[in-house]
Amino acid sequence: MELRLLQALVAVADELHFGRAARRLGIAQPPLSQRIRRLENELDVKLFERNRQGVSLTTAGAELAEQARRVIAGAEHVEKLAHNIRSGGAGTLRVGAVGSAFYQALPTLLTPARDRLPELRLHIREMETPQLITALLSAELDVALLRPPAGRGLRSRTVWREPLVLALPEGHPLAGEAEVHARQLGGEPLVLFPRDSGPGYWDRVETLLRAADIALEPVAEADHVTTMLGLVALGVGLSIVPASARVLRLTGVRYVPLQPRTELPLAAVVNPETLTPAVDRFLTTLPRKPVLPADPG
Repeated sequence: MELRLLQALVAVADELHFGRAARRLGIAQPPLSQRIRRLENELDVKLFERNRQGVSLTTAGAELAEQARRVIAGAEHVEKLAHNIRSGGAGTLRVGAVGSAFYQALPTLLTPARDRLPELRLHIREMETPQLITALLSAELDVALLRPPAGRGLRSRTVWREPLVLALPEGHPLAGEAEVHARQLGGEPLVLFPRDSGPGYWDRVETLLRAADIALEPVAEADHVTTMLGLVALGVGLSIVPASARVLRLTGVRYVPLQPRTELPLAAVVNPETLTPAVDRFLTTLPRKPVLPADPG
């Protein structure tokens, strides 16, 4: 059934006057009358009583007019949703992120997107950096939030920065220091990510230690910050983690500022070959300059 026939029914039902209903629809009265007769024939129901005093709805007409209003509203919603999808304001956006981004970065960075694009569903997955890059290149993800550098051919913008801090067992001699210099870590056992899992993170830690003439030779490796911190709590070694990891208040773990200050960036990365209006709209909600988070305490 054509939508315009239902629109004709609702217009006449509201106005109870064919002339006013025709003007409301922007058509002449004869075509409106033809639409009503066609609708009555298709439904095999009399919709209106016509007499010299005017037009009135039959009982069937009143019930069908109410249902027609619902159908029209649904069609208008579908049309609006389709427009929003075409313009990038609705639909589903697939976002991947490294695990450490979930502590502070994602709650802060994604709030504006949720506020400004309420009809855009964010499907968020935790993945390691190599998986994120592969998923972007294969169009399985729309946006990745990772520790740069990103892969070749991908477009990247830094949206977050946070310092690295030292995580150490509560009873360690350095645990009571106000801050620790990297050169004090000589000879200390370290727990870290495998480089393949987080090359951007590893390279920054390695650069920090190399400047202090310390070789990066971890005694243990773990794929997740939480696991690394668990190993610290067990006394396996010390670790160097993003400052936002301090929200993980594990029993037996202390966090101490690390000098020289070394910041770990987080970048929003996209594949220029698979950009969509939704990706473009989402990127406009991210900060132009990298956010430096507040101290979580």
